Amino acid sequence: MNEHSVRIFCGADRSEVLPFAVLAWSIRRHSSLPVDIRSIHNDQAPLPADPRHSPYTEFSFARFAIPALCGHAGKAIYLDSDMLVFRDIAELWNTPLDGARIAIEIGSREQADRGKHAAAMLLDCARLPWRVDDIVNGLGLRYDYNALMSIDPLLEPGDMRELIPAGWNDLDRFDPMRTRNLHFTEIRTQPWVLPGHPHGGLWVQALQQMLDEGAIDAALVRDEVARGHVRPSLLVEIGLQDGPRGQMQALRQFDQTSGYVPHQRLLTRFADRKRAVRRVRCREACARRPWLAPMYRLALWLRERRDAAR
Repeated sequence: MNEHSVRIFCGADRSEVLPFAVLAWSIRRHSSLPVDIRSIHNDQAPLPADPRHSPYTEFSFARFAIPALCGHAGKAIYLDSDMLVFRDIAELWNTPLDGARIAIEIGSREQADRGKHAAAMLLDCARLPWRVDDIVNGLGLRYDYNALMSIDPLLEPGDMRELIPAGWNDLDRFDPMRTRNLHFTEIRTQPWVLPGHPHGGLWVQALQQMLDEGAIDAALVRDEVARGHVRPSLLVEIGLQDGPRGQMQALRQFDQTSGYVPHQRLLTRFADRKRAVRRVRCREACARRPWLAPMYRLALWLRERRDAAR
């Protein structure tokens, strides 16, 4: 990456090619500075052997590789890919760190129960000596997965401070006077997987404008629909396919009739993770109380049969 540009790393897996493209376009469209944007995923990090510590997404651990990717020099921004930017990223980039190693949005700790305060960060890479393999290996020993995603176990008090202006991580809300960055954090209602998000029209309009400007190829959008990564009704909304328009329920019915399952890749990952965790717990329970092992194994078998029947 160009060290003289605003360096932005976005967590994204293969199913988020389209949301990432829209986010990157929205950043460039409003930026007064040159920007260098790339997606990152767990290829930059080792994976734990114990499924109880496995990442929920395919990019959860990648953020810890950012300082090393920058040669532990200068600054970098981390963003999730399910976002849409409306203001100049220079405001975030030029936020004074005032001695902090990481800056997060002012007020974002109030949303800590949703674990999203670290979804938009300004990192001082020179002062973050992170080794992603060591961080991942600490799972189950020094912290659990949810604690790690908060970043707190990796820092001393005061290392991460609320300094970024409010509005750079607005969770599923949009206020034109405040919102700099709209974060579509609820995966069940993200506008590329479900029609009818209260502010989903803003994302669809952005995609439409990209098509009109030639900033994205219609073939890519069609391909993402064919792969099951985005909803078929999106093609209808942006005029690439005939079908019902304007009526949310009609669009949802169109997706259902098409056999579309929102976030199928992610849901399969969640299910695989839960199944692996149950099996580990069963083995541990059998080892602790071998005289009850047949009962534990039967309970596991019945649970997996029920899950398979759903």
